[in-house]
Amino acid sequence: MELRLLGPVEVWSGGRQVRLGGSKPRALLAALLLDAGRVVTAERLMEAIWQEDPPPTARGVLQTYVASLRRAFTGAGLPGIIVSHRMGYTAEVPPDCLDKDVFERLVDRGRRAARDGDHQEAADRFLTALELWRGPALGGIGDTFLRAEAARLEELRLAVMEERITADLAAGRDEGLIDELTGLVATHPTRELLRRDLMVALYRAGRQADALAAYQQGRQVLIEELGVDPGPELRQAHESILRSDPALLGVARTPPLRQPPVKAPPPRQLPSPPPDFTAREAEIAELRDRLTRPDAMPVCVVFGPGGVGKSALALRAAHEIAHLYPDGQLHVELRGTTEAPATPPEVLGRLLRELEPGASPPGTLEECAARYRTLLADRRKLVVLEDAAAERQVRPLLPGAPGCGVIVTSRNRLSGLAGATVLDLGLLPDQAALRLLEQVAGPERIAADQDAALRVVRQCGGLPLALRICGARLASRRQWSVARLADRLADEQRRLDELAAGDQEVRAGIALSYDLLPPEARTALRRLGLLGLPYFPVWVVAAATETGLDEAEEVLDHLVDASLASVVDTDAAGRTRYRLHDLIRLFARERAHAEEPEEARTAMVRRVLGGWLWLVERISQAMPNGAIPMRASLGLARPVAEEVARMALADPHDWFRREEEALIVAVELAASLDLDDIAVELAAALSSVAFEGSQYVFDNPFAAWHRTHEAALAVARRTDNALGEATLLAGLGHLYYSRDRFAESREYLSQALSLFRSARDARGEATTLAALGAACREQGYLPESLHFLDRASRLWTDLADPAALAHVKRLSGSVHVERGDYPAAWGDLAAALSLYQEAGNRRGEGLTLRSMALYHRARDELARSEELSGQALAIFRDLGDRLMEAYCMRSLAKTRIRLGRFDAPRRDLEDALAAIKALNDRWGEACTLRVLGELDLAEGRLYQAKSRLEESLALWETLRTVLFRARTLRDLALVHEALGDDTAAKTTLAEAMEIFRLHEAREFGELGG
Repeated sequence: MELRLLGPVEVWSGGRQVRLGGSKPRALLAALLLDAGRVVTAERLMEAIWQEDPPPTARGVLQTYVASLRRAFTGAGLPGIIVSHRMGYTAEVPPDCLDKDVFERLVDRGRRAARDGDHQEAADRFLTALELWRGPALGGIGDTFLRAEAARLEELRLAVMEERITADLAAGRDEGLIDELTGLVATHPTRELLRRDLMVALYRAGRQADALAAYQQGRQVLIEELGVDPGPELRQAHESILRSDPALLGVARTPPLRQPPVKAPPPRQLPSPPPDFTAREAEIAELRDRLTRPDAMPVCVVFGPGGVGKSALALRAAHEIAHLYPDGQLHVELRGTTEAPATPPEVLGRLLRELEPGASPPGTLEECAARYRTLLADRRKLVVLEDAAAERQVRPLLPGAPGCGVIVTSRNRLSGLAGATVLDLGLLPDQAALRLLEQVAGPERIAADQDAALRVVRQCGGLPLALRICGARLASRRQWSVARLADRLADEQRRLDELAAGDQEVRAGIALSYDLLPPEARTALRRLGLLGLPYFPVWVVAAATETGLDEAEEVLDHLVDASLASVVDTDAAGRTRYRLHDLIRLFARERAHAEEPEEARTAMVRRVLGGWLWLVERISQAMPNGAIPMRASLGLARPVAEEVARMALADPHDWFRREEEALIVAVELAASLDLDDIAVELAAALSSVAFEGSQYVFDNPFAAWHRTHEAALAVARRTDNALGEATLLAGLGHLYYSRDRFAESREYLSQALSLFRSARDARGEATTLAALGAACREQGYLPESLHFLDRASRLWTDLADPAALAHVKRLSGSVHVERGDYPAAWGDLAAALSLYQEAGNRRGEGLTLRSMALYHRARDELARSEELSGQALAIFRDLGDRLMEAYCMRSLAKTRIRLGRFDAPRRDLEDALAAIKALNDRWGEACTLRVLGELDLAEGRLYQAKSRLEESLALWETLRTVLFRARTLRDLALVHEALGDDTAAKTTLAEAMEIFRLHEAREFGELGG
């Protein structure tokens, strides 16, 4: 098999040419062969075929061309050299098959022979190499980047031709050279080495005048065409001819034609670090420590996102330790984030020319790397490699022995560099960021408005590039206040536009990393930007990209390695959360709107929110909390991986806390996109599960509940979704009930009830009636409470929902206890307990047992009350429900006070009060203070009792719960009586009795009313 690039692109098999098709398949093959052995991305191959204007179907057509080339190779009996890779394709070329490789190998051997003084061997090798050429390199290829590759190969051919002629002259083989050189000089009149060799050949032939004329012609051409005088070698040849230097007649090649070598000073190539460099003391200390160890060859990788200050840190540290590397400092830009990263041969060629002036670099990469390591052996040089793309770009550039040090900067982690220290450069904390802003903008500008400056710092996310841009804008706009800049940055739609100054631009910096990502990682980043989540687990990426967890994790690894995403934490269960920097999130959102159709964006949001709905539903089914869900099932739920559900169910409380902010943002995103159905469903599902019962509350449950409901309610009203509006109004009614704001609760619930009835939604109506009954009970409106609960009970019976009916029966039973209707109370409570037990609802069973204990205490059946309170307490402890555990401890303590046992109740009540305060339950706090007052009264601690009861009264008045206030007034009347203040006692008791009478409470009859 012969693969030919030195002329028209051809493939030959056994003396027969293989048909490859038109110019585009041949361009594809040429691009692969030029980078043989390395992966060439699909984007790079499309550029080789279509330049910068590929058709919409380019990727599919590319695959067709690959398939046609493979068929051509197979049909000719040749091995398949084109191998697929997830990022593109690679050509696996056997040795001695590609003419370019053979040419470069022959040239390398010729150069080695020339260095060894064997000029005849060198000339023969060069001639054999040149005979491989059949015409212009890559002949027939269109106008793409391959044109530059062809020009490079042509330049190499001319250089080898020059070296061959020089070798012939040095070997004394002058015959025929004058004619050949005359033609070459006419074709390439500005190539000075060809003209110099023509002058030498003419002089040796006794044609001194012609040689001098050739010089004058060359000088005129150079001045007219290039505006320069002849170079030193051409001038030296001219002077030697004028002097009739006998060395020109000798066999040795060029001692008379070259200046004697001058020892070059040690390289000092480090650019200056930014003058406003600030902070990073710990990072500089770490680099200094690593790079000053005498017994190693340290390699330090400074890794981080674009704009985080990797180069500034590397150069600052390099300058601080430069004196420890007296043999010089080398600095190389590897262009890893550009479309044309520096190749190891290119970099090594440059470094070898600088380290060994006048010598020709070896031919192959391996030989160049070996020569480079040899030149650095026993030296102390510092090598700074900036903007590395990957490990394979860096490895050939590493010195081979102790003494030298290496600093590499990269947006990729480069974890494959064995033995390297990786310094993950993070964002600047607020105070360090403020100092950097001061350095650029001026300390007086920042001191004038510290609060606004802190806003700017946080809007920049601690990214040094963004902070420098902001500082530069302030410095160039003296009329701007810092607050004005902060206000302009506050608009997320414009923030990236604002973060640009001169040639510095945050958007462009992020784009460099984005463009280098594989397609699947770009898709994931765009969609994560659109979601706008503060953090996210792996399954969210899987849902967004419609892939499995393993594929999603691999994509996230790409994003993390490219510094476009970061790991937030990994919990004990192995759940890892990731996040995007705010500025990267804004960039990704821009790309999502620019590159993805609206239908795809909407479908993606529905998939992710549907996954959350499914997880919430699974938790609700596995751990019922006694609440009545507004919907019997969640129609928009979409299953995610079962292992994700298992991890959530292992600790639902922890899962909800970790997902809190992301869930809220998800609802707000759906609302902003007018996805009213899923916004309503997710908000309602969260209110019935995540915020109901203390074991599931978020860190700030009320704020979370309010945010989700307000966002979903707004979109439901915008889209005329009346049923959704009713659902959310009912949810807000539950929210205000949970916050002990019963009047507001009833207002929202009443609005919801009207909408449910208009929509003929019996379940929604029944749920809302039950909630209204509970709110009325808390305020002491007992007849009204029974009215709502009775209607809810009838609806739930028709709907055949035993758990919901149990909830209503328990509430009705507790209201009957308040009124002293004990037969009705026991009937409802017994029915509730039976229904809860049949449904296996442990929380509902615990709530009902506690209500039964209150029933027995009201009837003075204290032993039975103590027993049932203990059973309820055991259930809530088992469930981990701290709030209801505290309520049961209070109930049990109150019963024991009635039994005359005072020691244990005080400890239990103090513990219960601490737990209730921690959970911000003011209703429970007021109840517990009242019972502590009763205990103080029973023990004769009258002033302490009075203080506790007055605290309780103040809370009841704030909560506007009249009946419970009356009960506390009754207790306070007993304290006044014990203190001998009969007037206060009678006045206080009379006020309480009037409330009992108005609310038809049992106490009115018990106290003889």
